[in-house]
Amino acid sequence: MYRYPYNFPLITILVFILVGSSCTEGPIEIPEPDTTPPQSMVLFPVDGEPVSGEITIQVRAVDNDRVDSVQFLINQNLVFTDSTQNNDIFTFNWNTDENIMIDEETVKLYSEDDFHYISAIAFDPVGNSYASVPIRSKVDNIDNEPPMAFFLSPFAGQFVGGVVNIEVIASDNDSIQYVSYFVNNILQGYVQEHPFIFPWNTNLVQSDSYYSIHANVKDISNNTTTIAPISVFVDNGVANDITPPTGSIVSPPAGMTVSGLVQIIVSANDNRAMGEVALSINGEYIATIENAPYAYIWDTTTEAEDSEHIISVVLVDLSGNETPLNPISVFVDNELPLDSQPPTVMIMEPAAGQDISGTVNIEVLAEDDTGIDYIEFFIDGFSVNVDSIAPYVYDWDTETVADDAEHIIAVIGYDIQGNSTLATPIAVYIDNFDNINPIGQIQNPVPGQIVNGTVLINIVASDNVGVKDVELSIDGIPRDTLVEQPFTYNWDTTQETEDEDHVISIVVSDTSGNIGYVLPVSVYVDNIINDVTPPIGIISSPHSGQTVSGNVNFTVEAQDENGISELEFSIDGVEVISVNNEASYTHVWDTTILENNSEHILSASVTDNFGNRTILQPVLVTVLNQ
Repeated sequence: MYRYPYNFPLITILVFILVGSSCTEGPIEIPEPDTTPPQSMVLFPVDGEPVSGEITIQVRAVDNDRVDSVQFLINQNLVFTDSTQNNDIFTFNWNTDENIMIDEETVKLYSEDDFHYISAIAFDPVGNSYASVPIRSKVDNIDNEPPMAFFLSPFAGQFVGGVVNIEVIASDNDSIQYVSYFVNNILQGYVQEHPFIFPWNTNLVQSDSYYSIHANVKDISNNTTTIAPISVFVDNGVANDITPPTGSIVSPPAGMTVSGLVQIIVSANDNRAMGEVALSINGEYIATIENAPYAYIWDTTTEAEDSEHIISVVLVDLSGNETPLNPISVFVDNELPLDSQPPTVMIMEPAAGQDISGTVNIEVLAEDDTGIDYIEFFIDGFSVNVDSIAPYVYDWDTETVADDAEHIIAVIGYDIQGNSTLATPIAVYIDNFDNINPIGQIQNPVPGQIVNGTVLINIVASDNVGVKDVELSIDGIPRDTLVEQPFTYNWDTTQETEDEDHVISIVVSDTSGNIGYVLPVSVYVDNIINDVTPPIGIISSPHSGQTVSGNVNFTVEAQDENGISELEFSIDGVEVISVNNEASYTHVWDTTILENNSEHILSASVTDNFGNRTILQPVLVTVLNQ
C-alpha cells in the first residue's frame, strides 16, 4: 500500500537533487550537522548565598544558533523547563518554603538550614545539551540566629550622674525589633530604632551606689540576645565635684589641609559625668554638643579660602567645671580634589569575645586609596593611643582596667583628607587574676545513707585553673588531704560511734589560693546488724518422687545476706551430717545398704550467722538397687 507521508521526504530530496544537478555546476554542498552544545551558567542566586521565601533563579544560556529550552534542577531533580527567554536569560520562580504531604503529615520540601544544589541544562533545537556547574544555596526561612550586641557606653565601673545615655551597638542577619534596658533587673524602657540609646535619669535612684545595667536585644523573629551586665556607680553629689573634665580634639589633626564637609570629633571624659562640649571656629562660637559621640560637621566652604582656621573646644561637666582644650590650626583649601571615600578599618587582633590577660597587641588593618593618616585606639570609650605608622599596633596592658569584666575595644581610622571610619568595636573579657572559687561534690555516700564497714568516699572537684587539694573532715575533725585525682578516701566506719549520724565535709582549694566550701553529707553508721531474717534454701538433688540407687548426691543450695553458719542433712528424720561455710552443700548417700523398693524422706535445715533457722521442704525418694 502506498503511504504518501512516509515517501514524501524521499521524493522531495530526489527532486531537489535532480533540479540542482540541472541548474548548477560542480559538486553539491551538504550542510554540516550542528554538534556545538549551548553554554549556560546560574546567575542568581550567588553560590553559597542564603535564600528564603520565593526567589527567581536566573540562568544565562547562549548557543551558536539559539537556545531552545533550559531545564532547572534542584538537588538533581527536574523542577521546571523554560522555553521562553529574555536577552538569553531563563528564569524559574523557586518557592523555598514549599510544603508537601508525606504520610498525612506536612513537611518542608526543602529542609531548613541546609544547602540545596541548583543547576541547569540548556538544549539547542537539534538536541545538543550542556549542564551548568551546580551552585549551593542555603535555605533560611526560619530565622534562628540571635542578634550581635554589646554596650558602647557607659563602660563597666564608670562613675555616672544625671541623665546617662545607655548606648547599645546591635546588628542582626535580618533586623532588630527592639532593645530593652534594665537597671538592677528592672525594666526601664525600649528603643526600636537605631541608634539604640536610652536616657537613664540617675537622679531618680539613690546616689552613691552601684547599679547593674543589662539589655536584651530582640530581632523580628524573636531571637533574643542578653548583653552581659555592667556595673556603674551613681554619684549625683555634683556639688562636691571640683575635678574638671579631660579630653582632646581627635579629628581633624593639627596642620591638616581640609575641604568640603569636615567632621570635628572630640573625646571627652569626666570623673563623674560630662555636661557639654562647646565648639568655636576662629574664636566664634558655632555649636554645643551635649551627648557622646561629640562630633560636628563643619562646612569649610563657608570659610575663607586658602587660609588657616583655628578650632577651639571647651569641655564642661555637670558640675560646671570647664577645661579649654589646646586649639588646633587647619588649612582650608576647597580647590583640592575632594576625597569623600572613608578608609577601610578592621580590628584583626584580639578576636571578639576572647579571654585575654597581661599585655595584648591590638592589631588594626587600615587601607585607603589616598593614604592613612593615623589610627586612634579607644578602650571603653577612652582614647589610649594614636599610631600613624603601619603596622598599626597598640600594646595594651590589661592590668590597668577592671578584672573579670568585659571591655570594649574600638578604633577610628583617618585618611589624609580627614575621612574617618569607626571599625566594628569588639568586646573582650579580661581575666588577669584568678578569683573564681573551685567547686566540688561528695558523690558517695549519699545523704541519709546507712553505712557500715569500710566505705569509699568519692569526691569530684574542679576549677577554672586547677585544683590544688581537697581537705576531708568527718564530724569536723580533719582526716586527710587529697591531692590527686580521683579524690577518694577509705573510711573505716567501725571506728566511729555506733548508731549515730556522722557528717562528711570537704574544702576544695585551687592553685591560686581560692577556697570552695562544699555542701556536707550526713550518713548513719550501723555496724551492729540486727538480723531477724532467716536464710532460704532448697534440696536441689534428688527430686521428690525420684528412684535412686548406688551412691546418691544429696545436695542443698542455701543463701543468706549475712552468711550461713550451719547446714544439717537428715534421712528419715535422723541427722546424718552437719557442714559449715560452703556455698553448695552436698552429702554422698550410700543406698546400697538399704532395702530395695523402700521409700525414704530426705530433709535439711539451714542456720545463718545470727541464729535464724529454716527447715527446707523435704523430698521422698524410692531406693531400687539391681
